[in-house]
Amino acid sequence: MISGYSLDMKGSKHQTHFLAIWQRALGLETLADLEATTVALWAKQRGLVVLDVVERDVGIFQTTRAIVLTVEGGKACLPKISATDDLKWRDTRAKADHLARLWEKMEWFSPLWIPQGKYQALLKEAEHCSRERAIQLFDYHFSTVYTLAFQAVCIAQLLPCSRSLVGFVPLAREAYLAFYSGYQASSIAALIPVVEGALKRIIADSPDIPLPAQIDRVFERACARAARLHFDGMWVPCEYLGVDYLFGQDERVFAFETFKRWLKGSFFQNTDKYDGSTWLNRHLFAHGTSSDWQQSANFERLVVALATLGFIESWHDESNQISPFFPDMNQDSTLLWQQALFRGQMQMTLNLNEQKHFQSHGRLVPELPTDDGVMLRAAILSKDCIQDLVRPLRKAGWSVKVGEPDKQALYIIVVATSGAERLTVALLYSCGTDNELYRELARSANVILYRGAPYNQDQFAYDIDVHVGPVTGWQPPFAPGHKWLMRLFHR
Repeated sequence: MISGYSLDMKGSKHQTHFLAIWQRALGLETLADLEATTVALWAKQRGLVVLDVVERDVGIFQTTRAIVLTVEGGKACLPKISATDDLKWRDTRAKADHLARLWEKMEWFSPLWIPQGKYQALLKEAEHCSRERAIQLFDYHFSTVYTLAFQAVCIAQLLPCSRSLVGFVPLAREAYLAFYSGYQASSIAALIPVVEGALKRIIADSPDIPLPAQIDRVFERACARAARLHFDGMWVPCEYLGVDYLFGQDERVFAFETFKRWLKGSFFQNTDKYDGSTWLNRHLFAHGTSSDWQQSANFERLVVALATLGFIESWHDESNQISPFFPDMNQDSTLLWQQALFRGQMQMTLNLNEQKHFQSHGRLVPELPTDDGVMLRAAILSKDCIQDLVRPLRKAGWSVKVGEPDKQALYIIVVATSGAERLTVALLYSCGTDNELYRELARSANVILYRGAPYNQDQFAYDIDVHVGPVTGWQPPFAPGHKWLMRLFHR
């Protein structure tokens, strides 16, 4: 990652001397034999004014045992462990590699701004499942992390701080509002090119180099700064400054490197080599090879990826414009968030009206690339089931058990019992349901009902030998042993 032994560090003035001392240390049988008194002697032999020599742990996250030499005008860190063969380091690196493979499995990277406790359960669940299932788990767990409010802060508070992204903020705001107004595929399509545009702006001084090289250059500088901070700006042998050594030692380097791997191995991966399941790939999108990039979860991934890229830029440029600590919502992000909530409410009203209109024609609302209507249908079906079916059954003296809507939210099963008696009722979302489903339900249900008014019922519910009709027009029988209810009803 870093060529040379110093990168604007406190020991650059004495680099030649520090390098010579390090070469003598490498001549020892093992680096563990390196002693503070020996280092002090070698430094004095080279004419350096020694102010302090001490053996201590160095590093912010995982530490490295080292001799720290302080001389007039400089400071050096001389590790007492090998950069490749130390057992503790190898164990730490193996754990980091395993963790990185899990993030790669979910087509993501070690997230910034999120406490580890928020995703530890996800990592455990993702370890022993397929890639497709791991991505489903990611979408489930992170839906409560990358929330509407989180995205609003990214767009209104983080992106404007980035030199390369500030020009895209109006587009990101519009995409955010459009997404929660129902135009999800269009919103995702608007943000995919921004990732590449931002990268090109970060490396504005080298526009002609290939994209993979541009990515490497951005992350080299970001990781180099993390390395300097890890070793408190001291001179350190180059083999300890690279990603190979620090990948398991420094959480920032780990996050930067896994993000780089996501960019190169997933987002910008060549079409013929991409084998992921999110389909969030710039080439698939640009060349129209697949339309699966339109998955709605990809929008929040893009918003967070852009904010993360802005953070990387602040380390690349050393501008410190974006903090490693996620900010509290200010008025700008609060207003944007409220604006999205309002549009979402309006969209729900629109969806309900659309549902009623299509249902009056015995149809389901056609699917959109990012919205198959299942969630809305399930909510409506469950609500009407309780109101129009479960309540009348209970009033008629039945004990009622309600199932879950099926995978497509086309029907729900209700089982009513009274002593040894059992009544199974299937409630369809719409009268206009395929005859095959009517036949399948008739094998186990005593009654098949549907929401709304009849719509060409005979064209759909033919050859069915159980009662079929609208739920609001059906009177449930009184439960056996509850004749007093019948008498009460007829008074």
